[in-house]
Amino acid sequence: MANGLSQRDGAAPDDDVDEQGGGILVPAVSRTVRVLDTLAQQVGGATLTELAKSCSLAKSTASNLIRTMTTEGLISYDGGTRRYNLGPLLVEYGIAAVTRTTPVTEARPYMERLAERTQLACLAIQPMPDGHFTAIAKIESRKDIKITIEIGARFDRTAPLLSRLIAAWDDSAAQAVRPDGPSREELRAQGFGAVFGEYRPELNVVGFPVFDRDGYPCLVITLLGIGADLTPQDVEELAEYLVVAARAVTARSGGQVPADYPIGGAEESTG
Repeated sequence: MANGLSQRDGAAPDDDVDEQGGGILVPAVSRTVRVLDTLAQQVGGATLTELAKSCSLAKSTASNLIRTMTTEGLISYDGGTRRYNLGPLLVEYGIAAVTRTTPVTEARPYMERLAERTQLACLAIQPMPDGHFTAIAKIESRKDIKITIEIGARFDRTAPLLSRLIAAWDDSAAQAVRPDGPSREELRAQGFGAVFGEYRPELNVVGFPVFDRDGYPCLVITLLGIGADLTPQDVEELAEYLVVAARAVTARSGGQVPADYPIGGAEESTG
């Protein structure tokens, strides 16, 4: 045993320690992530000077790093505008990452069932390490007027529904629940949340959390409607299914449902 980890597959003890964060971090990798994160937030891309400034890098360091990333396909360069943007290789990486994320795989049948039942768009949104949220899967609305939120869309850490749901089941962030919405206790008691017109006028959203092995929300499944397409009465009618789906997706993906999470009814077939 090494730090409580078993030595599997013939790995040396130091391998397990390093893989769990016990080794030395590589600055070049951290810089690469900063460049990619900056470009992810800049739809129109960025110049070398802008990237160096945003990532707190010397221009010579940024130049060498960006040249390497461009050669490897991680970022692209437009000679006409002299701007860099996310590269084509990231598309392959992103698709592979999403398809291998167990909670998303297990959530998809329930997302499809919700979309079929309501004719509305359904999004799987993942909390990210820096506190923001990213949409990583979507079932399209069947309505003529569709929600224009796409996979890869980013939401600020203060996004009304998302931040409330995460804070409700995060004991270290109990004070983060917004005072103008339901209390932490109310959200935990009903097992899901809903907001009406808080993201933008007429946009209503209901969502439930999926929990990881520690009982912490690792995914939020949301349903989005415009005006009368999603009303408080509709949410009330969906309430039992949302709780059932949260429990089922969590269990099937190896997560741990918190002890005080609502029970819900019998699981509906998703076949």
